[in-house]
Amino acid sequence: MMKHGPVDIVVLAFGEARFDSNALDELHKQIAAGTIRVLDLIMLQKDDSGQCWRIEVKDLPAEQAAGLDLIEAEFGGLFDEEDSAMLCEGMVPGSALVGMAIENTWAVALTNAIHAEGGELAFNFRVPAPIVDEALA
Repeated sequence: MMKHGPVDIVVLAFGEARFDSNALDELHKQIAAGTIRVLDLIMLQKDDSGQCWRIEVKDLPAEQAAGLDLIEAEFGGLFDEEDSAMLCEGMVPGSALVGMAIENTWAVALTNAIHAEGGELAFNFRVPAPIVDEALA
């Protein structure tokens, strides 16, 4: 029996370091619904001179950090300094980036039911949403 669902690594690029609560609110809704679980989160910012640094949740003002209480205590630490360096390389000056390791908790019960019937995952491929929209247009 599986305890965890598959994990997606999602990297979101922002042209400027401005985060409002809309995306966080939706993320919290998906967590509350049991659809996903955020296993880890990384935030990076690159200034106009090209200097890149990691933003730690604990270093944010309390009102900003409160919305980022997404990661359960048993998880975290999946993104390391090597990941930070690799992601920083691809960033343009004056931009920000958020990376998340998101467990698809919705898949646990389904996967266990499939395994109970003798089935197994043979292939998995994710088609990005913009491509789906374009194909269906």
